[in-house]
Amino acid sequence: MKIRNASEEDKSSLYALYKAVAQNSGGIARTEDEITEDYIDALFSSLENKGIMLVGTEEETGALIAEIHASKYGIKIFDHILTSLTIVVHPDYQGKGIGKKMFEAFLNHIEHHRPEIGRVELESRATNKRSIALYRQLGFVQEGVMKNKTRNPDGKFEDSILMTWTNPAFKF
Repeated sequence: MKIRNASEEDKSSLYALYKAVAQNSGGIARTEDEITEDYIDALFSSLENKGIMLVGTEEETGALIAEIHASKYGIKIFDHILTSLTIVVHPDYQGKGIGKKMFEAFLNHIEHHRPEIGRVELESRATNKRSIALYRQLGFVQEGVMKNKTRNPDGKFEDSILMTWTNPAFKF
């Protein structure tokens, strides 16, 4: 897999990727009908405020198979934070270490090219034990539990776990 910065030319491939991932209710927080071209445009708009978006492409075909992004709040007092971290991996490529490689590239990029970023925040469903274990392995720590934040498709609620990663290059 090749990992690179996302570009405007990736929009249609990202739309298809997000649609494929959203078909699995545990894949991402959005449902398939919430994935629209406007949603993809909004992801790119978040980059204008110094967010980061990386894509992963298959080496042989160049097909877009993964994406990771986070954005700033847009508020000065939180200018050292990237939030709303989201990662998607095409269902055909899940369970093959692609997500971990995307995260490692993302965090490495921040550490070596974005010293003004002190922390990266993400939320995970409390039942997503596999992802939480990966986040911990990557250096994220749990900072809180948001009770009954997530309403699942079956109508039941579950807790969300707030996790953060601290950039070792940042000077607090």
